[in-house]
Amino acid sequence: MEYDEWQKDVLKAQGHILLNKGRQIGGTEIMSHKAAEYMINNPKHQIVCVSLTLDQAENIINMVLNYLSKKCPTNIDRGKKKPTKTRVWLKNGAHIISRPVGNTGDAVRSFTGNVLYVDEASGMPRVFWVAALAILFSTGGVIWASSTPRGKFEGRTNEYTYYYKAYLNLKKKWTIIEQTGEWVAHNRKVCATWTQEQKDEAIKFLEDRKEDLSDAEYKQEYMAEFMDENRQWFTDELIRSRMVAKRPEKIDPNWEVSMGNDIARKGRDAGSYEIFRLRGEDRLIQIENQKSFDQPITTTADQIVGLNDKFFVDSIFIDDEGGLGKGVLDILLKDDKVMHKTRGISNSKRIVDSTGKERGIKKEELYVQLLSLMEKGKIDLLDDEDLFQSFKSVQYTYGKDVKGERQLEIFGNDTHIVEGITRACEILKYKHLSLTVHSIKV
Repeated sequence: MEYDEWQKDVLKAQGHILLNKGRQIGGTEIMSHKAAEYMINNPKHQIVCVSLTLDQAENIINMVLNYLSKKCPTNIDRGKKKPTKTRVWLKNGAHIISRPVGNTGDAVRSFTGNVLYVDEASGMPRVFWVAALAILFSTGGVIWASSTPRGKFEGRTNEYTYYYKAYLNLKKKWTIIEQTGEWVAHNRKVCATWTQEQKDEAIKFLEDRKEDLSDAEYKQEYMAEFMDENRQWFTDELIRSRMVAKRPEKIDPNWEVSMGNDIARKGRDAGSYEIFRLRGEDRLIQIENQKSFDQPITTTADQIVGLNDKFFVDSIFIDDEGGLGKGVLDILLKDDKVMHKTRGISNSKRIVDSTGKERGIKKEELYVQLLSLMEKGKIDLLDDEDLFQSFKSVQYTYGKDVKGERQLEIFGNDTHIVEGITRACEILKYKHLSLTVHSIKV
């Protein structure tokens, strides 16, 4: 690939490095190239790479291996220490190991490394850093941190995060490198790995995001800006306290079951399928959480129908905004199995009370309802690390609507699972309704 100047700066940087960036600009890729070069030039050294989830950890190793396979394939150890999904050795004894650590850092407590590379570092709380930094104790090693900023504070406290303190760089210990999505979209040189078509699509994508995201969301996700007022909507303690459910060994067809879905934008996000059973009048217990990646709407619809058959679903809720959501909804409404139980939920629909006064937007109402259920102990969530990370990524701020009135805004960069869960909770409003949809040939 042909590097941008900022990517060249990353490759040349020494010591502690912090890359603060917009999403999807090639940050993880350039850090993986830097890791590969470090292994080539530093025999017997170890890089310990930590990520929030297993998918992220394996993706980084895959990028490192691809780079090494092109630049120096004969240097890769193919014997007993052949590459795995989480580790790559070179014949010079240098190696990299990538671990999913969630938020505690416990998974790397026994490791020693010359480099600690932290992916999505802004999402790591202080307890993680306390555990993980010991990796460098006996080596005098360095930290490489890269991330899109999530916010300045730990949860709802007034304590700055480790990542934001590093970004401030008050003691000049770090090399700070920054880049935005807008700069990349408009200024990256057209070449074999960045075609004119990709450039045009990226510019159009950012224009669309400016329309459907709040100013705070856009600036954080694509302009890499820390927003002073942003806070984590669900605290770590609250999330963990509700992660008590287990997948059932048997499914009772008499259960009242709800499925909430978040339809992914093709090639950009994960799709989410969240299934709950209703116990009593107002208690929800999660029985399944599934994700999908980069699949057409027909496959997504088929997956929903398959889950419907397996879990005897009574209600299916989908965000019907956007081409993909509407496309999946249209398919389901033509399927005899699910047409009578599928409902579209418009996330941006404004809510009006009995007096005719607007009182918010549907998305924010769904998140307020979910927070209330969790605080009251009325919902049990699966003990699933991907679920924890999705909840943790949800942030909130207060902006102003078109009338200048203060308005709650909910956003985040990994919220697909929570989005599906908020919709599944709508069964609490529909549980006494038994609606049937009939099609009439004309």
